[in-house]
Amino acid sequence: MTGRDESTADDGLTRTLGLLDCVLLSVGGMVGSAIFVFPGSTGRLAGPASTLAWVVAGLLMMIIALCYTELALAFPKAGGPAVFPAETFGRNRTVRLFASYLEGMSYCIGMVFSVTISALAIAQYLSIAFPHAKGYVVPIALAAITLSFLVNLVGVTSTSRTNLVLSALLLTILLVFVAISLTRFEPTNYDPFFTSGPAKFFAAVQLALTGYGAWTAIPSVAEEVKRPAKTVPRAILLSLLVTTVLYTAVVVALHGVVAPSAFAEGNPVTTVPLGVAASKLGVPMIRRYLLPLAAVVAIFTTMLVGTMSASRVVFALGRNGTLPRAFAAVHSRFQVPWAGLVAVSLVAAALTIFPDYFYELLVIASVVGTGLPYALNIVSFVGLRHYRTDVTPPFRAPGGYALPAVALVALSVAMVGLGSTEVLWSVGSIALLGTYFLVRYLRRPDLFRQRDAATNWE
Repeated sequence: MTGRDESTADDGLTRTLGLLDCVLLSVGGMVGSAIFVFPGSTGRLAGPASTLAWVVAGLLMMIIALCYTELALAFPKAGGPAVFPAETFGRNRTVRLFASYLEGMSYCIGMVFSVTISALAIAQYLSIAFPHAKGYVVPIALAAITLSFLVNLVGVTSTSRTNLVLSALLLTILLVFVAISLTRFEPTNYDPFFTSGPAKFFAAVQLALTGYGAWTAIPSVAEEVKRPAKTVPRAILLSLLVTTVLYTAVVVALHGVVAPSAFAEGNPVTTVPLGVAASKLGVPMIRRYLLPLAAVVAIFTTMLVGTMSASRVVFALGRNGTLPRAFAAVHSRFQVPWAGLVAVSLVAAALTIFPDYFYELLVIASVVGTGLPYALNIVSFVGLRHYRTDVTPPFRAPGGYALPAVALVALSVAMVGLGSTEVLWSVGSIALLGTYFLVRYLRRPDLFRQRDAATNWE
């Protein structure tokens, strides 16, 4: 068996996405609230060396992405991150489906909370230009989630085109910010370059790494990509390269304008770093309007891509039976997994009502929704090489078994510094997910004994 590269997809989905579409979906998903918030925290942890931390984080993510790329071309299906464990996690079908379910649900947790947090953040940034918006945080968040749902509902092409326009606007504003910042650049801000020890530097890498996760949108929509054998690997690596360069340029400009002493706890630069930098440029239009506009655009593109990706994963879980089959429904006109879109959007909207619990929810999203899915799919890569000798994907990642070993080390860097609260909340979430799977297994054991219809391997 070889990795599939058909011109049409299954279950009503069609291949409409080209290389530019995939690159901009990935870049648009990554360049969101992270670059408008996290540089303040990485600067507090590592000082000017945080510029290097963002580069290291991008390189580490590329290592993880190589594993995903081979998997995506071995099994170019919608909701890829949930498909890979079902195809590779050993010879026991129940074990494979549990790994698929745990991967998929964890991934969706991360994406849904990301959509909700982004929606709430839009109102905060709007209030900079329009102060009255501060009193309408929840209604604005609900409106943003509704708009994201509608854009996704009318088709992946519509999502891609909307993302294209918004990403072009966002990149233009950020490049203007970088260019003007470089004219006010103070080299003395980089002396000394390292202001803290290795532990804080790697903590900065950990934080920066979370800003690179949305490239997984490409494996999620692999069934809707034209010529996936060529498009998927190019799009993943190119989007990560573009994002790494952009992130680094923004952080370099930030530290060139803002003095190292400003990156202290309680200082506004730790929460709105680009806003503080813009105030020092002497161009009120950038601080008052352009950066808030860029932030809103960036956050909304993240919402678009997060909603799209999570809906495909829900679709994949409905398709393999670990969620009810109704979630595998595809809209006959728009050819999108509408049931998954509805589910993701409704949960995200419901969570906006409980902003007071967002620290706990954010912990779950960052650990369960990021670390666990990456780890499961790195193991899936090993399973592909070891068990699925019948599959010959058109792309083979370099390094053999050394690659997943390095990827797991990279992932461990991202998990450094977890406290007992994070571990307890994460273990509790996994236990709840496992309980649902066990109940479904006991009620419908036939689902877990059927021969896998998608492959002759058993």
